[in-house]
This record gives sequence, C-alpha cells and structure tokens, in this order.
Amino acid sequence: MGRRFAWLPTLLLLRFSAFADDRCPMNVSQPAPENAYQVNDVLWAGQPEKPYPPAAYRSMQGVGYVLCTCETGSCIRKCCAPNAAYVNSKCTPLNVSDHVVEFKVPKLVNANGTVDIYETDLFHVVYGKLTCRKKYKLAPSPEKNDDFRINKEGFLLNESGKIIAAPDRFCLEQFSELNYQILAVVCSPEQLAVQQDGTNVFYTIGMMLSLPFLLITFLVYALIRDLRNLHGKSLMCHVATLLVAYSSLVVVQFITDSVVKTWCIFLAYIVQFSFLASFFWLNVMCFDLWWTFSGFRPLRGNIREHEAKKFIIYSIYAWGCTSFISIITFGMENLLFLPTEKIRPGFGIKSCWFGTDLATLLYFYGPIGTLLFSNLLMFIHTAIMIIKHMRDAKVLRGSESQKNVDHEKQRNILCFRFMLYLKLFIVMGVNWLAEIISWATGSDGSEYVWYITDIGNSLQGVLIFLIFVCKKRVLNLLNKKLCPQFQIFKTSTSVSTRTTNSTVSSRTSSNVKNKDSVEMSSKSISNSINNQLQDFKV
Repeated sequence: MGRRFAWLPTLLLLRFSAFADDRCPMNVSQPAPENAYQVNDVLWAGQPEKPYPPAAYRSMQGVGYVLCTCETGSCIRKCCAPNAAYVNSKCTPLNVSDHVVEFKVPKLVNANGTVDIYETDLFHVVYGKLTCRKKYKLAPSPEKNDDFRINKEGFLLNESGKIIAAPDRFCLEQFSELNYQILAVVCSPEQLAVQQDGTNVFYTIGMMLSLPFLLITFLVYALIRDLRNLHGKSLMCHVATLLVAYSSLVVVQFITDSVVKTWCIFLAYIVQFSFLASFFWLNVMCFDLWWTFSGFRPLRGNIREHEAKKFIIYSIYAWGCTSFISIITFGMENLLFLPTEKIRPGFGIKSCWFGTDLATLLYFYGPIGTLLFSNLLMFIHTAIMIIKHMRDAKVLRGSESQKNVDHEKQRNILCFRFMLYLKLFIVMGVNWLAEIISWATGSDGSEYVWYITDIGNSLQGVLIFLIFVCKKRVLNLLNKKLCPQFQIFKTSTSVSTRTTNSTVSSRTSSNVKNKDSVEMSSKSISNSINNQLQDFKV
C-alpha cells in the first residue's frame, strides 16, 4: 500500500478482510465442529467435511478452532439491540404499543421507502453500533438522492450499483421519526492524514505554518508592481494553488461529523486540482528558465508585450492541462461501465482520496512524476548550457576590452540563476520525487529518511518564502512600499561604463574582432539574462 504520506492525501485503503490479534471480522465467531482438523493452512470440519481457508477460522488456545461467521457467510450489522431502534438518534428499547414492523434486511431503499427485502436466513445479523468516530446517515427523499441497496455479499451500494461501504463500515436501523423506516448509517471516509503513531500531528502543524508564509509571499508579489512580471505572476499562481491545497488538507484534518460524504468528495477534487496545478506552474517556471538559457528567438514585440503573450500561453497550458485531468477523473468516476473498477477514482468510498493505487497513479502521481522528470531534464540541460557559456566567457578574459567586465558580470549572474534554479528543484522537486519513489516501492514508513522529505513538503510554504521574499531587492521594494520614511537597506550606486567601454573597444577592435564568433554564441543568452536580471538580484 506504500508508506503513509502523512502530510498529503493519504492512501488509507481499508483492508476489510484484515483483523487484529485473533479476532474475526466484525468480532463474530462460532465454535468449529469437534472433528475439525488442520491440513497445511486449510481447516477441515463438519459433516460432510468442508474446507475453510485461513481467513475463515482462528486457532484459539484452550478452545481449539473458531469459525469467523462473517467470512463463512454474509453479515449485516444492526445498529441497535434486537428489540431496539433509533429514537431521537439514540438506541431505545421498543414497546409493544409502538407497532414496529420486524427488522428485515432491505434489497432497495429509495424515497418511497423499502422497495424489497431479503429472506430472513440469508444474512447473519450482528448487533451493535459502529466503532468509527465519524458517521453520516443515508436518508432517501425526493430532495436528496440517497437511494441505496444491499447486495447478497452484504455490501452497501448506491442506486447505480457502485460500492459505498463494506459490511463492517455501515449498519442498518429503524428510525422512529420516519415511521420506523430502515436507513443506513455509514462510517465517514477516513481522514486524509491519519497515522497510528500520531506523527501526523507534526505534518499538520507544518502545513498550518506554511499557510501564512504562502499567503505573505502571494501578497508581496501582488502588492509590488515591480515584481508582477512573468516570473512573479507564475510564482503567484504556483503559490496560490499550494495555498488552496494546504488549506483543503488542513480542513480535512479537522473534519467533523457534520461534514457529509459529498463534502469529502468535493475536497478530494479540490486537493487533486490544486496540487496538479501547482506542479504545472512549477513546470512553467522551469521551462521559462530553460527557454531563457537556450537562447531561442523570443516572441515579437517589446519585453512587456513579450511577457504578456508568454503568460497567456503558460496560463492556457497550466490551467488547461490541470482542468483536463480533473475532467477525465470526474468522467471516469461517473461512468457506469468500466473494464475494471481499479481505474475508477473511488473518491469517498474508502477515504477522502483515491480508492486504488492504479487510480492514484493514473490521475495524480503519474502526471506529477512526468512533470518532475521533465523538470529534471531541463535542469540538466540548463546546467550544461551554463557551463558552456561560462567557458566561452573566459575566452575574453585576457582582452583589455571593457566587455571583459560585462562577461564577468554575466558569469556571476549565470551562477546566481543556476543556484536559484537548483534551490527551486530541490525544494519543489526532489522531495516530491522521494514521495513518488517511496509510494512506488511500497515503503512502510519505518525509514526515518522519509520523515525528512515529509516535513520538507509540509514546510514548503516557509521555504518558498525564504527563497522568493527574503531577498535584499524584494525586501527593499517592500520597505519602500510600506514604510518609505524608514530606509532599511542602503541603495547601492552604480557607475556607468558605457563611454569607457566605447573608448576601450575602439582601441582594441582588432582583439574583439577575433572574438566575435565567441560573443555571437552567447549574445542571445546574455540579452535574455540582462532583461531579467533585476528580478533575481539578491
């Protein structure tokens, strides 16, 4: 099932055949016949002898063997005791004067009531409330489509035949306020980040700490006009989607009994969409950096028009691809006929997330892994281009031309841009690559190295704030915007060297002429970098 992914939507797949210690499913058992004996893992018992697989029996010290009733046949749980029903949401003993119809397992319940019932001896009835903490009620009505049916295996299904809950995740009971109509009480889907050892608390705290930092980062870039360029707008979109994703995850952590299954499914779609969108915008930022270093011909027009056109194209790509995947997910969820149920997303059936590993791969980790892999390739190619450009710049180092100063300046800029790209890749990429690898390899979470990546991901908002806001230029702009009367940072003055550069260049025209081929190879890259230099100054 993979490790716990405690900080993000967790794959909490309920193993309905699982059991704790030597207890049978739904805690119902009966003594095996005295002539029972075991051959390998199979128990043979009864007259005539009948084989029971390991899941259908338990070996009890001093007792012999017991058969798990709900493994050998179908079980249905009644919420209250045999002669009791729900009165004002409490199990209350019934009186003879109540004229209550005998409890029988329904085949179908809709707005008109119980449509059909099963034979009395088809199910073994288990009595007692559900052990889950959060529950909701299915109450079919003309205004609310809560129709449900029970199949012969004891599973709760919706009207179209899709599984809502397994036998141990719901119970049936008569409700006095509805004239003792039989309704289903269902365990709410598990929370997104539940762990037995309680370490999910740390990841929840990490996400809550990230929220204000993400909000501050968004507001800083939204308030300062100089930062609202192509990179700034892309970063704002990335931060906004992470803010929505983290907020949704925190909401699910504190989900209450009043939150119905519909809200659980809605939050699952929100989490999927927002996380996917954040990765598409991360891909946009990586692509734009790679495009800058590649030296491809830019779009026509001035810089502002060029960036506006690129941002429109990037928006169509990021939002369009995310919406396409979400629409496919929604469509596959609502298709009545599929070759296999494993490719159905299954939101809200077993948890507020995907129901199977295959669905998680198709609609979430598959696209994320593809984007991260493309980011990795662009990072490697960009690093190669930076090294090549730095070597070309060194060729001019021996020249007396002022262009040496420019190339040295460009070399420093390239180094800084490379380090920024490296930070982006580590903070937003490596941790998630580790998540996908651990999920794919099925790590059980006992390795403490995974806790580091989990904490890094939950604190991603803090790290983004440190990278993009805690820079001298950004803080200086923020200082001028909010408190112009107080100057926190001294503004450094720059001396123009255009005249000197022109004079020296005329004296050394022969040297520069010999190096034209080298300069031409880096000219387009240098122009692109200089246009964006101010956005990345420390």
